Amino acid sequence: MSEDKKAENHRNWLQRVQEQSWEPEILISGIVLFALFQIPPYIEQANAYLNVNSGQLFSGGNVDETLAAILLAANYWLIIGFSIHLIGRSIWAAFVGLSYVYIDGVRVDRLKYPENFKRVIAKSSNYKNLIIKLEKFCSTVFAASFLVFMCVVGVFVFIGWIGVAAFAYLELGGELNMIDKYADPFLQVLGIVYLIDFIGLGIVKRIPLINKIYFPFYRVMSFLSLSPLYRSIYYGFVTNHKWWKVTIAMLIFCFGTLVMVWAIREKADLLSTTELTINYGEDYVAALNYANLAEGKPSKRLIFESDIIERNVAKVMIVHSSEYEEEYILKQCNYEAAMEMEEVAYDSLMMACLKSFILLELDGQYIHPDYFYTEDRILERSGLLTYLDLSEYSRGMHELKLYYLLDQADEGIDTLMVADVEFFKDALPVDVSIGTARDSLKGSTN
Repeated sequence: MSEDKKAENHRNWLQRVQEQSWEPEILISGIVLFALFQIPPYIEQANAYLNVNSGQLFSGGNVDETLAAILLAANYWLIIGFSIHLIGRSIWAAFVGLSYVYIDGVRVDRLKYPENFKRVIAKSSNYKNLIIKLEKFCSTVFAASFLVFMCVVGVFVFIGWIGVAAFAYLELGGELNMIDKYADPFLQVLGIVYLIDFIGLGIVKRIPLINKIYFPFYRVMSFLSLSPLYRSIYYGFVTNHKWWKVTIAMLIFCFGTLVMVWAIREKADLLSTTELTINYGEDYVAALNYANLAEGKPSKRLIFESDIIERNVAKVMIVHSSEYEEEYILKQCNYEAAMEMEEVAYDSLMMACLKSFILLELDGQYIHPDYFYTEDRILERSGLLTYLDLSEYSRGMHELKLYYLLDQADEGIDTLMVADVEFFKDALPVDVSIGTARDSLKGSTN
C-alpha cells in the first residue's frame, strides 16, 4: 500500500472517529456523573480516618485535610464540567433532530417582524452551523473538564509526594520544626512560581536566565504532578486561542479551586448572607465534641456523651491520635528507654505515656480521674475513657476543658487547651453524708 493511500485511510479513520466522538462523550459523562455524586462521602470517610491517624505537618496543619479538600474540589469541577457537557450535548441532539425534520432551518422570511428583530434571529437560523458550533463547544468542554480534573489531581499527587517525603524524613530522625522552618517556605515559593507560570501561559519560561534556574524544578514538578498526562491539552488551548481568553479561564479556574478548597476546609457556607455567625471561641458549642450531636463526624480531641447529663455520672473519651506521638508523647515519657528495660509491661507503659500528656479541668479545677483504653465502634474513635463523678456538682451549666501538656525543653511545659465542652447537668447533687439527692437546688461546686 502506498504512503498516500495510508495517509488517506488515516484521515478517513480520524474523521470517522471525530464524527462519532459524541457517543463515548455522552456515555462517559453520564456514567462518570453518576459516580461523582457517590464519591464525596467516601472522601470524607477517608479524611475522618486520616484526621486521627496522620501526623502533624506544614506549620501545624494536617496534610490530610488539604488533600481531602483538593480531591473534593476536583470532584466538583468534574460535576460542573460534565453537567455543562451533557446539557450542551442534549441541545446538540435536539438540533440534529430538527435539521432532519426542518432542512431549511428557521425560515426568517415568514416572520412578520421588523428588520432589526429578523437580523438577530437570522444569526441562529441555520441548524447546520449551530450543530457545528455546539459540536466544537461540547468537545472543548469535555476536554477542559478532563484538564481541570487532572490539574487538581496533579496538585493532590504533588502534595502527597511531599507528605510521603516529610514522613520519611521524620521517621529517619528529622525534626518537625526543620520542615516548618525551611521546607515549608521553599515549597510555598516554588508553588507560587509554578502557579504564575501556569496562569501566565509560560511567562517564567520566557524570562532569560531565570528560565535556566527554573527548568530543573519544572521537570521535577511536572513529573510529580502528572503533567505529561494533560500537558498536550493545556498547550492545545494555549496555542489555539487568544492569550487573554486562556488567561481569564485559568484565573477563574485557580480562583475557583482556591475558594472551593478554603470553603471545604473551613466548612464555610458561601451562599449564606448571615453576618453574625460565631464558629469558634468560648461562646461556641462545637457539635463534634458531643456523641449525641456529632452525626458521624466526631472530634479528634474529646468526645463528651451528651450536652445534657440527666444523672450524676458522665462518660468522656479523650481521643488518641498519632498527631503528637513522635514529637511529644513518646519523648516526654522516655518511651524508647523504658522499652529497653526488662520485664516492662507494655500496656502499663502505654497508659502512663498517654495519661502524662493530658489534663482535664472541670469548672476551673484540675481533676485526675481513672482512665481505661477503649475503642468506640460507632464513632470510629479509640482513646482514653473515663467516667466523671458529678454527684457533688450542682444542677446547671458546667464546663470541661482538655489540655495537652507539651514539653518545650528549656521553656518548660506548655499547657495547650484543645477542647472546651459545656454541658447542662439536669440532676440534683448527692449529699454524700446521707447518700440521697438534696431537696434544694441551692449549693455550689466543691
